[in-house]
Amino acid sequence: MRIEWTQPLRRATTRRDGKTDPASGEKFAAALSGEQAAAPPSAPPPLSPVELLLSVQEVPDALAGRRRAVQRGNSLLDRLEELRLGLLAGIIPRERLSELARLARTARETVDDPHLAALLDEIDLRVAVELAKLDIAV
Repeated sequence: MRIEWTQPLRRATTRRDGKTDPASGEKFAAALSGEQAAAPPSAPPPLSPVELLLSVQEVPDALAGRRRAVQRGNSLLDRLEELRLGLLAGIIPRERLSELARLARTARETVDDPHLAALLDEIDLRVAVELAKLDIAV
């Protein structure tokens, strides 16, 4: 496979040589006095790639809260499974219980999906029941 060299992309620059259109001041004054209809606004300057990335990061992700809620639910289910295996083996590690209690105390993300919210409510209830059985306050 042969790779051809291409010129790197360059940022669009504006003219900054200090030269202005001598008639632009007259047009502005005429527009202020109402003698002439105002010209439509010009297009905004192009954004650099860094500015584009920063602007994209500012837009909230609609699925971010749902993803975090699902991850929290999966973590709680994993801890419950470890607790079940510990009960079957007859050994319940204290650090696993404290980790489960800590996870149960963390605030849950609000989710718009009613089915997911109901499922997360059931997981939280099961965690609270298991911790209450073992006398660990949530």
